[in-house]
Amino acid sequence: MKKLSLLLLTLIVCCFTACHKDIWAELENLDQRVTKLEELCKEMNTNITSLQTIVSVLQSNDFITGIVEIKKNDEVIGYTITFGKHDPITIYHGQDGKDGQNGQNGADGKDGSTPVIGVAQDTDGVYYWTLNGEWLLDDNGNKLPVSGKDGQNGTNGSNGQDGAAGKDGQDGEDGKDGTDGQDGKDGITPQLKIEDGYWYISYDNGATWTELGKATGEDGKDGADGQDGKDGQNGTDGKDGQDGDSMFQSVTQDENYVYFTLADGTVIKIAKGSSNQSNDDFIFTITYDPNGGTGNMLVDTIYYGYSTNIKACLFTKEGYSFVEWNTDKNGKGAPYQVGFTLSIDKNIILYAQWKENPYLGTENGYDWVDLGLSVKWATCNVGASKSEEYGNFYAWAEIYSKTNYEWSNYTWCNGSRESLTKYCYDFGDNGFKDNITTIHQNDDVAYATRGGKWRMPTKVEFEELIENCTLTWITYNGVSGYKVTSNKLGYNDVFIFLPAAGYIRESYNYDITTGGKYWSSVLTSGFSFNSYALVFGENAISTGGLERRYGCTVRPVCP
Repeated sequence: MKKLSLLLLTLIVCCFTACHKDIWAELENLDQRVTKLEELCKEMNTNITSLQTIVSVLQSNDFITGIVEIKKNDEVIGYTITFGKHDPITIYHGQDGKDGQNGQNGADGKDGSTPVIGVAQDTDGVYYWTLNGEWLLDDNGNKLPVSGKDGQNGTNGSNGQDGAAGKDGQDGEDGKDGTDGQDGKDGITPQLKIEDGYWYISYDNGATWTELGKATGEDGKDGADGQDGKDGQNGTDGKDGQDGDSMFQSVTQDENYVYFTLADGTVIKIAKGSSNQSNDDFIFTITYDPNGGTGNMLVDTIYYGYSTNIKACLFTKEGYSFVEWNTDKNGKGAPYQVGFTLSIDKNIILYAQWKENPYLGTENGYDWVDLGLSVKWATCNVGASKSEEYGNFYAWAEIYSKTNYEWSNYTWCNGSRESLTKYCYDFGDNGFKDNITTIHQNDDVAYATRGGKWRMPTKVEFEELIENCTLTWITYNGVSGYKVTSNKLGYNDVFIFLPAAGYIRESYNYDITTGGKYWSSVLTSGFSFNSYALVFGENAISTGGLERRYGCTVRPVCP
């Protein structure tokens, strides 16, 4: 009995000792894997910054002046690259991780996930970050630009119209100039980190982090025991897969170019040059000429060996519509349609080609579109200069925009909707009633800002628009809203666009990008504190009543 107890104790000690060694071996192996992953994370963050520089080089038409290999144990692990104008960068490129090798009947070790960061050019010509092949989005669902160019300042607004003559006959003062527009946003630099064995990403300089997935792999499983008789030895652990850099597949070069191949197969090609060369040796330009039209378009620059898409025409010509571009002013050269992909080896000028369009015109300096209806519709909202711009927001029958839209600061009441002082067909608590249900010209913001024959549309004119036009929810120049095209024969090459600007209640903008509310010029038939508006979302559009205090957009019409 004593012998048996001693034998059991010996077995327990042996098992504990073996188990103890296995635990320490696993911990040591895990620590090595974590250390390697942390090194990989540092290299990937370096590569993210370098990739951002590469895109900036591409967009600014810079060139490569030198490329030097980085070696470790006689193996090339990366490159240092210098440019004509940009700071040098370092790129690390590794092999993709491989599955662990089998032990004797052992199963493969499971690799941890490695985020695949990349870039892709969208239809707007801008490069945006991608994550695992999908657009990398911020909390608002916006794509993150890689190397955004600063936006240009907006132009000053034109002087306001002279005020109406007062009783003493003196002219009113000129309106003040508009303020400059804000600069565009710079590109975003994502950051990666590993914490508690998981990958995290940040695109706000480390202020917040989002988990991406498990980072550390698992050991391969032991092989199965042999058949009875003499027990077979357990198979050895499968080796962990070697983690590779998931950003760059390769960096190659020839006599004229360096090619950066990303993990998803995207190839970015940058020209090679010498430090004493000028960018002018690589840059050619496309100049867009209005050819009798008005407006401004930037000169388009093309890097040698690359192509660009022909830009949409931003010029206008009263009574005419744009047809195409042509290398000859009179249309006798090579024609080019908007969006055509073009490569050039010299500077060229493209001239706008026009055709008379009786459905386009102006009233008092503001453009209108004839959709074959009872009124002509303005091409943009009050306070906007382009169709896709939201413009300003106004409470009903007010001609000034503000930051808060409440009954307490509404012009035509004494602090509440029951104390109306104008436009009231039913008695409020103050007993007031004037039976005015249609806005007066002096309170019509369309007339106040544009003059001439411009005014706010009626409810009936909104309903005419809905019933006689095709309304299609689209994204126009990056803005969601409705494209409105006439159903009448001959009018289908013109349209207006109603951006989904939402509406403002108190100081918050509701439904922006998902819906719109546009004031009409008449009160509802229910209560004097409501006015009719065009109300729409992506799946529905109609007229409905809104409280007059709300801040809504205005799309003018004229006879």
